[in-house]
Amino acid sequence: MTKGISTTSIHGKTEPNARPITYPIYQTAAFSVESNEAYARLSDYGGDEYFYTRYDNPTLRNVSDKLAKLEHAEECLLFASGMTAITTALMTFLSAGDTLASSRALYGGTLQFFRDYAPRYGIKVVLLDEDELYDVDEHVPEAKIVYFETPVNPRTDCLSIRRTVEAAKRTGALIVADNTFASPINQNPVDYGVDLVIHSLTKYIGGHNDLTGGAVIGARDVLMPVFAARKVFGGVPSPHDAFLIDRSLKTLELRMAQHNASALRIAQFFEDDAKVKTVLYPGLESSPNHAIAREQMRGYSGMVCIDLDNPDAAQRFCDGLGVAQNVAHLGGAESMVSIPVITSHSALTPDELAKARLSPGMVRISVGLENTEDLIADFKTALVGV
Repeated sequence: MTKGISTTSIHGKTEPNARPITYPIYQTAAFSVESNEAYARLSDYGGDEYFYTRYDNPTLRNVSDKLAKLEHAEECLLFASGMTAITTALMTFLSAGDTLASSRALYGGTLQFFRDYAPRYGIKVVLLDEDELYDVDEHVPEAKIVYFETPVNPRTDCLSIRRTVEAAKRTGALIVADNTFASPINQNPVDYGVDLVIHSLTKYIGGHNDLTGGAVIGARDVLMPVFAARKVFGGVPSPHDAFLIDRSLKTLELRMAQHNASALRIAQFFEDDAKVKTVLYPGLESSPNHAIAREQMRGYSGMVCIDLDNPDAAQRFCDGLGVAQNVAHLGGAESMVSIPVITSHSALTPDELAKARLSPGMVRISVGLENTEDLIADFKTALVGV
């Protein structure tokens, strides 16, 4: 019988002898083997044999199993950060002379990797607008990988997973989607044919601003080359960080329900304030992305983006807050605001910012778990000074 989301998130591996309620931290660099024959299975992933924590560890495996189930996939690999997950997965499948096609609107760190590092290895990156991505087979028929994220950081724009996958499959490309903004509670790209789903576990899945981590999730045969690369590149999280992720998973469904509900109320509040030029949130019926979001999402997450028209107004707004904090981060219990052009997307040129439709007056808001009335009062006070 298929278990519910919270049941899956709470109950994982078991230790039959001690029977701890909380799965333990295996704080060890290596594991002994019963015989030398076990080393012949070093290249395998999964099961109950462990050799070296850089390969796998029971604490990591417990979390991996849960995340795979939450994303409706076979396997999951954990990484030390979201960017390590992205770069390791992509470099596993790309070689000199290959082409990667991607949506133009992405997290700033991903765009920086595409612009500054991938070309050093002979990899061609083609950035596409939304309508071009839906016809990627016509624009970049040679693409080996098609990459995108939805909702998009920081504007919360939603791309149609179905349309992107349909076009990408016509090229035969591997399809990779960053699902960080949604979380597996709100959206499962694998259900639409995405091959690999990536998460920054540092954000909603971690949820408490006290860990960094990443995950790559998909079918076992697709993930095995990534496992081999992870062993070489070495970007695994510590057993303690995996333990913290497991702690966080137990409340993920409850937390996301509150993030979803509070963000909608706050987006509606901003929509009624004349000082706010634009409110971007896919849960608003007025959003041009609402139909797409409604088709593929169960909830609209906790990210809201507002445009206050000019950078001075944005800075005064952020500086005038008392409950929400000015932090270049997202997905935690605490509400956080940041100005993308000087934080997450500061490495982009003015032309790149314009193409990504990011203005100096935009503020990214990660709606936390505080009482919504307190947050609205806080935002209302900050808007007075704008």
